[in-house]
Amino acid sequence: MRLRAFARDAACLARSGRLRPAVRRAGHVLSEGELLVVVKRLDEIAPPTADAGLVVDDLDASALPALARFNARRCASRVTARFAADLAAGRRGFVGRAAGDIAGYYWWVDAGTGHPHLDRLGVALGPDDAYGYDFFVAEEHRGGGRAGQFLHGVETALAGRGYRTLWGYVRADNRPARWLYGLRGYEVTVSVHVRPFRLL
Repeated sequence: MRLRAFARDAACLARSGRLRPAVRRAGHVLSEGELLVVVKRLDEIAPPTADAGLVVDDLDASALPALARFNARRCASRVTARFAADLAAGRRGFVGRAAGDIAGYYWWVDAGTGHPHLDRLGVALGPDDAYGYDFFVAEEHRGGGRAGQFLHGVETALAGRGYRTLWGYVRADNRPARWLYGLRGYEVTVSVHVRPFRLL
């Protein structure tokens, strides 16, 4: 099943002319590098700079069919099975929609659920902590403040559920993501060196 999904995604990328850039990105992701562990206090949530027309909702099983179509359009159908597995494991997420269409997603856990990333990053979640991972906004929805509005929606929703701190990570060489997290008030706590094929 995974091999078929991978082959389907590769064929999709080839048809769309995006195979070479995708291979370059994959090589970059699998390369040695530094991950920056970031943290944000959820009692200090600044409003987004502008209303970018993004709505953030809980990601539950009812969103999986639309996410499967979204992933297929971006030639990443292989991740859909992981989404279903994450939900089954008790992990939670948010989905961002622009004009009713899915624009991206964000996954998170708390101390009661846990995640393999936490040990690798050296993060021990307390009862009021959440850890966010796998934040993605589709290329056609980037810009105009949507990613910042998405994070604001996530932060506000988690604060409303009683979480006081949100942890995450960003690659040190991902300047746009570092800028976004910095703009939203995330602070770097530690740098974690990762070897090839050992990334999160």
